[in-house]
Amino acid sequence: MLSQLYSWLQNVVCYFLLLTVVMNLLPDDSYKKYIRYYMGLLLILTFLSPVFQIADIGQKLESYMENFEGFETEAQQWEEKAEAWEQSWEEETEIIRGQEVEP
Repeated sequence: MLSQLYSWLQNVVCYFLLLTVVMNLLPDDSYKKYIRYYMGLLLILTFLSPVFQIADIGQKLESYMENFEGFETEAQQWEEKAEAWEQSWEEETEIIRGQEVEP
């Protein structure tokens, strides 16, 4: 338990170091509002990481990502089948175009 708290504190300190470095390296003030926005989102995730660990949300997200990757590969397979079907359809229609139809 103490090691998890120590790890969390390290993450928070690293976040603030990263924030300081990024904000000081920006040459222009025009990007600061965007950087602050995304760094704020990162801060929220950093502070909620212990809650995620307790609720095992990480494992649930990993399983959702695996399922999504399965859908992605399935979609690619369907796209390949559709392309093959389109090519065969074009070949068949060219054969039909070359023939004369007699009533």
